[in-house]
Amino acid sequence: MSHPDLPRFDSVVFAGGGSRCFWHAGFWREVQGPLALAPKQIASVSAAGSIACALNAGIGEDALRLFQAATRANPRNFYPRNVFGKNPVFPHERMYRRAVLELFDPAALARVHAGPEIRLLLGHVPRWLGPRTGALAAAAAYNFDKRVRRVVHPTLPLALGFRPEVVSVRECATPEELADLILASSCSPPMTSLRTWKGRYVLDGGVVDNVPVCALDDAPGETLVMLTRRYPKLPDIPGRTYVQPSMTIAVSAWDYTSPEKLQSAYDLGRRDGEAFVRARKRATAETPPLQRQTCHDRPFIGDRSE
Repeated sequence: MSHPDLPRFDSVVFAGGGSRCFWHAGFWREVQGPLALAPKQIASVSAAGSIACALNAGIGEDALRLFQAATRANPRNFYPRNVFGKNPVFPHERMYRRAVLELFDPAALARVHAGPEIRLLLGHVPRWLGPRTGALAAAAAYNFDKRVRRVVHPTLPLALGFRPEVVSVRECATPEELADLILASSCSPPMTSLRTWKGRYVLDGGVVDNVPVCALDDAPGETLVMLTRRYPKLPDIPGRTYVQPSMTIAVSAWDYTSPEKLQSAYDLGRRDGEAFVRARKRATAETPPLQRQTCHDRPFIGDRSE
């Protein structure tokens, strides 16, 4: 049951994170009803785009079960013997596309279109770099910002000339076009092949910003920003509420071998969602009504121990 006095979110951001994005699915299950989440727009990137679409089509748990079955049948993330064969060395792109097409039939896509606008972020390589060199430079810049600087919103890729493109899922008329868009937003060689969108080479939009607040429109309103990794410090920006997992998610982004770890990510999301709802209700109960109309949300930090 929703709480009538809880502040509403106008926009939601789903951070990328590959398999870690099943944390989003668990979190969303616990907060959507109690917080009456009905955003006008959702910004997402990479695998978070597929999760956002699945949740808004009402098939979030179907997505978990389907991908658990796929990973149960895939014992490895790397098949070196396939270097000289027809099958891919990395199974990810084939598994990814098959899962999207199995999940989204025309009826499911229609439900996605009928919900909030879901905007996916793509990354464009600087003109002075080719697509392959650009992919290597993007990976280096991304990992420096995330693993060394440990910042939520990276700056180095933009300084190097990588540029964003935002595409609405409503532009996708068929499930095949949706799969093309999601894979374009997830393009991460060598895990995937080089991909194009409307004739231009693109990369995973996460190289521009893995937490794609930039994909929202110019008037996002109150915004819930859902992360898939832990940071030592979250931004304190008026109008935004950042939420991060209470502990490191067990599955890595490109681990397509462990249904148990996918379940762990989902279950952690549910526990964190329950804690977030309790924290919101407690904060609302302690805030006078007049102040409640004007105050901005503070970041929900969660347990910082790791």
